[in-house]
Amino acid sequence: MLDRPHQEKNKQQAMEASLQTYEAIFNHSRVGLAISAANTETLDLVNPYFAWMHGYTVEDLTGRPFAEILAPEERPQLARLSALLHETGNHSYEAKHLKKDGTVFPVLVNAYMVYGRKNEPLYRIANVVDLTELKKKEQRFQQLYNQANTLVRTALRINADLNFKEVLKTICREVATLLKASCATVRLLEKKTQSLRLFFAHGGKRRRFTPKIPVALFNQYFGGAERVVVLPDLQAINDPAFLNLFQYLDLRTIIAIKLYDEDEFSGVIMLFRYGQVWTVTDEELLLMRGLGAQASLAIRNARLYQELREKQQKLQELHHQVLQAQEAERRRISRELHDEIGQALTALKMKLELMADISCPDCRLRADLEPVIALADETLEKTRYIAYDLRPPGLETVGLTAVLYDYCRTFSQRVGIPVTFDCSAAEPFELSDAAAISLYRILQEALTNVAKHAKASWVIVYLQTDEEFLSMIVQDNGVGLGNSQQTPDTLAGGIGIMGMRERLALIGGKLTVNFSPGEGWRLIAQVPWERLT
Repeated sequence: MLDRPHQEKNKQQAMEASLQTYEAIFNHSRVGLAISAANTETLDLVNPYFAWMHGYTVEDLTGRPFAEILAPEERPQLARLSALLHETGNHSYEAKHLKKDGTVFPVLVNAYMVYGRKNEPLYRIANVVDLTELKKKEQRFQQLYNQANTLVRTALRINADLNFKEVLKTICREVATLLKASCATVRLLEKKTQSLRLFFAHGGKRRRFTPKIPVALFNQYFGGAERVVVLPDLQAINDPAFLNLFQYLDLRTIIAIKLYDEDEFSGVIMLFRYGQVWTVTDEELLLMRGLGAQASLAIRNARLYQELREKQQKLQELHHQVLQAQEAERRRISRELHDEIGQALTALKMKLELMADISCPDCRLRADLEPVIALADETLEKTRYIAYDLRPPGLETVGLTAVLYDYCRTFSQRVGIPVTFDCSAAEPFELSDAAAISLYRILQEALTNVAKHAKASWVIVYLQTDEEFLSMIVQDNGVGLGNSQQTPDTLAGGIGIMGMRERLALIGGKLTVNFSPGEGWRLIAQVPWERLT
């Protein structure tokens, strides 16, 4: 067992070792450390890193007031922070410190109070971390975030319309405004002439721009793999063939943002700045690349949409031609049925009746002729119905309302289903032949569907007008789709609804079909007034 002197010596050695350890940590720490007495605002002790952080030596800072290393705007807060530290025992806050050369830099301060055995405050310790690099990273992150946000908003505006010309116009305006260019143009590749054709200009007068730029000359100055090419100073270029394309007073900088359709070059956004050289930043360059990609996508989508619309229009025109041909053929067949077959049947009936009258004394022959006469009469009536269905003769003379009413009446007689025609549309109103025949055919198809599928006991046909539409409504009390899980749209091909929709679409109309249990089918055909004449 060690005697007391040896014990004391060991304690002293351990304390010295601890002090050396703490001293090493204090002197070599990569965090700024400052110590001051609890009741003073003087830097009593600082470590080398704290001194280096502020541009001083340790000797320079020792004994200096703490306020001298604070930025001027921070010094009024010192008393409050000191009182808070005394109250809470520890406190963390961000502040701005001042270097010896006057540079202000951001720091994070972790301050805490050290207390004695009787809980009396002895001294304060401050851990100070330089936030300069962190703030730069935060600023850079915020810049990138703002850039991305700007790019997204611009992309949304660019892609808000699928009209080809409007898309190009929006691209030109948005890019010029966002990048603060003096003016901007959008040019697209014209493969036939191998030139870049001008479509839109923003911030300048279009007539002053060259209509076409040869691709070969463009590639000479803007070629290569880079999606964005900058010519910072045109005054350094001595090529008349190139400069003649841009005959503007004091034009200095041209930036080309290339456009691509997938991987194929398709055009360019050209930005111009007058007066002074445009020094493009990395952030601007990154933004230009993003805008170029978004513009390329928007142009591609607009082109595809335009092509689709053109194909749809051609299909509609073809469909219209087919319907016209069908109606012409129906008109011819109707006329032949009425004029030739109808007259022949009428003549046959009259001869049979004459034969029956002549053979009146011979009751046996008359009895044989009467069924033949009845058959001829029935055939004549059916022929008239067929001719009427093919082409109602009254459309051009008595008008749509009278023809629809007459068709409802004859249909009811033929199939045995009561059909009521209710017209609140005030005639006379002018209808094109295409509109009139379309509504007539839709009524035909609708009533045929009722007879085949609805199992209805009554039908009401409404013809109504308002400020916007001429509407025809066909309502029945049939079973509709019954227990089927299908909808009117899924059965469209089988019951002619698709054909009705297509016919209405050709004259700018729309078709609505619905069914309610206990109420039957309800078909609504609407045509805007501007498409009726």
